[in-house]
Amino acid sequence: MAFINNNYRQNNNKFIMEDNLKRILEKFEKLKGQFVITQLHKIERLVAIGSDSEDWYYITFDGRNIHWSSCVGRIMPLKGYLREEDYNEIVRLAKLNHIDQLYINAGKGQDFFDEVDKKIASYDENHSFMTDFCWELN
Repeated sequence: MAFINNNYRQNNNKFIMEDNLKRILEKFEKLKGQFVITQLHKIERLVAIGSDSEDWYYITFDGRNIHWSSCVGRIMPLKGYLREEDYNEIVRLAKLNHIDQLYINAGKGQDFFDEVDKKIASYDENHSFMTDFCWELN
């Protein structure tokens, strides 16, 4: 009987994990490129979903650096919750200050993407990405 219960538990956990991943990816599709409040109470852009051998991660960008936050916690969307004019001000400032936008506006977007690729290549083989990166501001 213990074998059946253990087998049931493993199958049930697998189902729950697949369901959770589906929810995370759906949330990403809805919020990609938007500003969110991270678990560390910072306002950053949601740019991708990643994983390692332990967890799934919200990958955010603060204008200079990429950050990984466990999907065990939450991210809080700002778009639709802030007044539209306030959210648009955050986007306006990002267009002026975020390094990816500066490169893109200067016609050197590929240089930025090459730098991101180098950073990603420096991660160990346990790190992978569940989505493409979204660098568009939404």
